Amino acid sequence: MPTASWNDIVRLAGPLFEQGLQPDRSDLLELAFTGDYSDDVIDAIDSLDGKPIPSLDALREKLAANGVLAD
Repeated sequence: MPTASWNDIVRLAGPLFEQGLQPDRSDLLELAFTGDYSDDVIDAIDSLDGKPIPSLDALREKLAANGVLAD
C-alpha cells in the first residue's frame, strides 16, 4: 500500500488547524486535489472517515492507524 509523507500532510492540513478549524475528509480532499499534492497524499486523506478532525495530532493518529503514513 502506498504511503504519504507526514510532512506533506502537515503542509496540507496544518494551516486549517492553525486557524482553529476542524476539517473533515472532504475539506482535506478538496485542498489536496486543488493543490500540488501526490496521489499518495490524496489516498491517505481518502482513508479517513467523514467526521471532523479536532487536531493535527488526531489526524496523525488516524492516518497512522489506517497504515497510510510513510514516516
